[in-house]
Amino acid sequence: MMKLVFAFLFLTTYIYAEEIPVDSEAITKAHNVLRAKYKSPPLKYSTSLEKAARRWAEKLQHDGCKMVHSHGKVGKTGENLYWASARIMTRTDGNGNKTQSRSLQKVKEREVVQAWYDEVKWYDYKTNSCEEGQMCGHYTQLIWNTTSEVGCAAMACADRSQVWVCEYTEPGNISIRYPDGKVEKLRPY
Repeated sequence: MMKLVFAFLFLTTYIYAEEIPVDSEAITKAHNVLRAKYKSPPLKYSTSLEKAARRWAEKLQHDGCKMVHSHGKVGKTGENLYWASARIMTRTDGNGNKTQSRSLQKVKEREVVQAWYDEVKWYDYKTNSCEEGQMCGHYTQLIWNTTSEVGCAAMACADRSQVWVCEYTEPGNISIRYPDGKVEKLRPY
């Protein structure tokens, strides 16, 4: 009996801790199409960055898929995160009882990259900053001119949501601190 319970728990954990395959060509192309608008050089796909992205995606998955950046824990990289909810289906049986089931959404690489790019609406080119209360760091990392490589991974979460991680070198969103204390935020393009 104990072996059966252990086998069930192992199988359940395995089913819900699955890696979602990321098409390296598709995600690189999605980045490069958008980068070309800014004359940023095309990115190359990096399997070492993919491994770093996988390590962080696995950590996020293990911790309940909370969206938390690695802040250098996987290397000196830039990082973009994406989360998608589960697809929820509600069914009613012949007695009027409702049941819900959860499944993974079908998310395409270009949709993930486009979500990051859509932050462009909050980026102010004149001040090189985000609109107050908004995020645009995913967008600026995406188009960052000196970034040359990307690697990505995705994991399914226990609740059937999913988390995607892309790691970048050289990282974007960089500021320079001068000896006099002045800080200059570099431009992404």
